[in-house]
Amino acid sequence: MKETFRILFLMSLITAVVTVVTGCSDGDPSEEAILYDIVCLEKDSGEGSVFSVCKPGNDENIILTTPQRVDTRIVAVGERLLLMYVPQSGVAYQSGAVSVRGYGRIVNGELAVTEGAETAGWDRDPVYLLSAWRAGRYLNIHARLPYDENPRAFMLAMPENQSDNRYPDIYLVHALEADVTTFSRAYYASFDISQIIDDPDTEGFTLHLNNSNLRLDEIRFEK
Repeated sequence: MKETFRILFLMSLITAVVTVVTGCSDGDPSEEAILYDIVCLEKDSGEGSVFSVCKPGNDENIILTTPQRVDTRIVAVGERLLLMYVPQSGVAYQSGAVSVRGYGRIVNGELAVTEGAETAGWDRDPVYLLSAWRAGRYLNIHARLPYDENPRAFMLAMPENQSDNRYPDIYLVHALEADVTTFSRAYYASFDISQIIDDPDTEGFTLHLNNSNLRLDEIRFEK
C-alpha cells in the first residue's frame, strides 16, 4: 500500500514500561543472566505463552515457550514486545522453554511506500539513536525522543522510486505536532520490513535518519 507523507497517521509513542511477571524459578535470580529481546507474541492460551524471536542479523525463527501468560490487554497476540527472560537451557537464541521476568509494550509499525523519489519532511525532528538492528523480517529501533503527550508522526518510509534497487533507501520519519521543550525518554520500536526481505532483487537497505547522537545519519544493513 502506498502512502504519501501528507497523510501519515499520527501515533502516540509508547514507553516500554516493563510489567514484572512473578512465578517459580529453580535458580537463584541473582545468578541468572536475563536476556532482553524484541519478540512477537505468537500465542496465548491456558497453557501459557508462545513467542518468536530472531537473533540480531539472523533469519532463523526461534520459538520460546512458557507456562506464564502475557496480559493480552497490554500486548495482543501478533504484536511485538520487549521481553525479559531466562532460557531454562541456559543457552541464548535456542528454541525451548523460558522463564519470563517481565515485558513491555513497544511501538509496532510496518514499512510504508511513499510516492515519488523523496519523503518530504521526514527529518523535521531528530532522534537520539541508541541502537538499530535487523532481526529476521523486522528493523528494531531503540532511541531517545522528546516526551510529548500529543500524537506525532513516527514511522519507516520507503520512496517508490529508488536509484539503487539493490540497496533501497528507507527513512525514519519523526515529526512532532509542534516544537516542544521537554525531557527525553527511551523508546523501542519494531518495523516490519518484509517488502524488502522478500524482494529477490534487494541485497539490503540503507537507513536514513536525523540522528542527534554522533551524527551517524546513514546505516547500511545487509539481508
